[in-house]
Amino acid sequence: MKTSSVITLTLASLASLVSGLPSPLAARQTQFADYLFVYTRLLQFTGEGTENGEQVYMSVSNWNDPGSWTPVNGGQPVLVSNVGETGVRDPTIIRSPDGSTFYVIATDLWVYPRGWNVGDDYTTKGSKNIVVWESNDLVNWSEARLAHVSPDNAGMTWAPDVIWHPERGQYMVYWTTNLIGEGWFIMRSFTSDFHTFSPAEKYLTGAGMDCTIGHDVAGGAYHRICKNGADELIEQASAPSLDGPWNVVTGGIGSGTIPAGEGPLMFPDNDDPSKWHLFIDDFTRGAGYVPFETNNIASGQWSPSSLSIGPGYRHGYVIGITAEERAALTA
Repeated sequence: MKTSSVITLTLASLASLVSGLPSPLAARQTQFADYLFVYTRLLQFTGEGTENGEQVYMSVSNWNDPGSWTPVNGGQPVLVSNVGETGVRDPTIIRSPDGSTFYVIATDLWVYPRGWNVGDDYTTKGSKNIVVWESNDLVNWSEARLAHVSPDNAGMTWAPDVIWHPERGQYMVYWTTNLIGEGWFIMRSFTSDFHTFSPAEKYLTGAGMDCTIGHDVAGGAYHRICKNGADELIEQASAPSLDGPWNVVTGGIGSGTIPAGEGPLMFPDNDDPSKWHLFIDDFTRGAGYVPFETNNIASGQWSPSSLSIGPGYRHGYVIGITAEERAALTA
């Protein structure tokens, strides 16, 4: 999962659909003036040292700068799970194609206060659900609800992510699981409303974990970023469609800057359409997200960024928002 780290639309997939979306959303896409960061606030992964760290926190960027953030709700959790295991990790947020609804989905898992030294409990006896919230304005949210997505032999349902599948006309939700007796896979399911989901199917084999997918509008390809490889760093693969075929572009992203990484998030810059940001969780040192960037996502070449993110941001997601949405979140 993000062990110790795109539902109506992620920013990446949102950009990919602008030309075919209803005019209100197309207009909104050109008006993004800041970013919204959803995340879990975990200062360590050796014991998950705070009782409320495994909930959903939000921050908004300052001056359209993805390296400067102001916490929402006074730095307290914005969304709290009272369902399933009553803790969540790995939140993802997405905007619907018509711009009317936002969804947050997250891993149903609470590690505090047990910590990680519990054998294979979390990967063989974990939840088969994801936790879902929805909102029409980013401020007023539904109660948390469980969505059962994993099959009966799934040991866990980690790091759910989502992207709009244009050929299917539905959201494609995908996550990491251990299928008991079969191995580890990235699974997927389709939904139109986050209430009803198609039966889970194996999506990716040998892709590792903590995957997230973005769409490069200019190049037309999809790019997925996953924790994968013997060095526990980040791998990038590309495909002409969400159904593949996927080809590995590069591995070991982050080498020389961090000893290992997980829980990556990726999003395009609001101002420069050729620029993408990649945040990788420096989890072995408990340092939180380390930023990288590229001006050619197809190359798979990422360089350390000068952004300074700050401590406590772990395993989250970033989307673009309008000035009005930012103002509402900080009112």
